[in-house]
Order: sequence, then structure tokens, then C-alpha cells
Amino acid sequence: MTTPTRRLVVTGATGKQGGALITALLSKPTASFEIYALTRNASSPSAQRLASKPNVHLIEGNFSDPTAIFKQVKEPWGLFSVTNPMDHVKEEKEGKAMTAAAVQAGVRHIVFTGTDRGVNSETDETTVPHFASKFHIEKDIEQKAKQSNGKLTYTFLRPVAFFDNMTNDFMGKAFVSMWKLNGEDHKLQMIATSDIGKVAAEAFLNAESGEYRNQAVALAGDDLSPREAAKVFKEVTGQELPTTFSFVGVLLKWLLHKQLGLMFNWFKSDGFTVDVPELKRKHPFLKDFRAWLETESAWAKKSQ
Repeated sequence: MTTPTRRLVVTGATGKQGGALITALLSKPTASFEIYALTRNASSPSAQRLASKPNVHLIEGNFSDPTAIFKQVKEPWGLFSVTNPMDHVKEEKEGKAMTAAAVQAGVRHIVFTGTDRGVNSETDETTVPHFASKFHIEKDIEQKAKQSNGKLTYTFLRPVAFFDNMTNDFMGKAFVSMWKLNGEDHKLQMIATSDIGKVAAEAFLNAESGEYRNQAVALAGDDLSPREAAKVFKEVTGQELPTTFSFVGVLLKWLLHKQLGLMFNWFKSDGFTVDVPELKRKHPFLKDFRAWLETESAWAKKSQ
């Protein structure tokens, strides 16, 4: 008996998480999905690369008008929702509007990428504004699922900090600088965004299973300190871990207090609490820092 084709709307399709989800789904030859990749500009090179892939259709739109997005897809079954954290008020408003439009269009399963919030992820919005906005979006999805009498289900993915923030440019060096301000031996849990996409694919492929139906999944691939990261980086690349002056980190935390300052302070005072070894038993493909450096980072080719 063949599985009916399900139409899936993917936000952030030309970004890291949405793109990783599409790649993961396309790697499953038995997956019966028609993927509708949301992009602001369907003629952009990144969008056109997506359009060349099998079972991928481009739709233009953005979070400011989600109803228009779903008008382009007949009988959508799923939604992958990833929101922009730079303005937490706008993020919450647009995230909830996207959910409402999905429900109105008849979507049956939503995978939403939020964030881990430590030991009290289920109940604590934290002091970090864009953690709180994601918390409120989750609660809105939960409420809509309850009101649907089983017609709507969801999976919440709760990743920690991203390896991908470590880049060989100003912002990448500044990230490491801010991280080091918390102490050379203070650990931070991190994950590759590509692995978020892989777990998102599993959530859609197994939406009816107890592991993903109306469940939250915390995601982390490693738990390491700046000192440990520098050691691994040196072993893999032969170089020092790119960073910048500590005062630059202090200044950025002050200038972008809501987006960065409060978050890095929370990393030190509370922090993520994912059971990484247990998670890797369930998802052995999750990369640690070394594997990410060797395969996906900006230094991957140089280290080979």
C-alpha cells in the first residue's frame, strides 16, 4: 500500500535549518512529500538551486502575510516553522500568525524550532527575550492543538547554541569573544544546524509516533568550554580558534543587550541542560564539535 503524498510548507528554505530539512527529506527515497519551499525571492540563486531538486516547488512570501503563503498550496499537510529572533516582539507576532494561517489552511502537523531553556523548558520563558517569544509561540501551538480535537499535532525542536555561529569573520570571532567572557572553562552546549534539519525530517516522517507526536525534543551535539574548543580547533586545523579582543565582546553585549547580552548572561547563570550522551543514543548522527569542524565548517576543506 502506497503512502499518500503529503504537501509540506518549509519556511527558512534558503536558510540553514529549512535547507537542512529539505536536504534530509530528499535523502529519503521512500518519503512521500511534495515540498513547498518558502522564499522572499524565487529568482535568487539559492532559490533556483532548490527549484532544481525533485519534489521541490518554490512559493514566494514572508511571515508578514502568512495567509498568502498557504493560498499557494492546495491541502497542505505540514509546516516547518522557524522564526527570526532579532526582534522578539515581531518574532512572536509573526510566529503566531503563521500558526493561525496554517491551522486555517488545514495543516495537520507543525514542526516548530524553538530553543532549549534549561531545566524548566516546559514552564520557564527565561529572561532572554527571543527565548521567551519562542516559548509563547510554542504555547500558542499547544493551545490550537488542544482546540483541534486531535486534528492538529506538533513537534517542538529545542536546539541549543549553534556551532555555525563560529565563522572566520567579525561576528564569528565576536561570538567566541563573548563566550570566553563567561570563563575559559565554562561549558556551553552546541549543535550543528544541519542536524536540526535531520531531526525535523524524522519528526515529519514519524509524526504519528509517540516520540514526536505532541512532543518536545531538546537538541545538542556537544558540551564544551572555550578552552576545550580551542584545543580541538588546533588539532583539526592547526590554527588558533578565531576570536577578538574581549572589550569587543563586552561592547557587543552592551549594544545588543536584548539579543546577545542577556543570552550570554543566561548561558552563565542557567545554561542548557540537554543530556547529550542519551540524545546521541537516539540520534547517533549528531555531530560533536570535531566532526562539525571536519565536515561542515568554514575550515573543513583546509583541515582535509
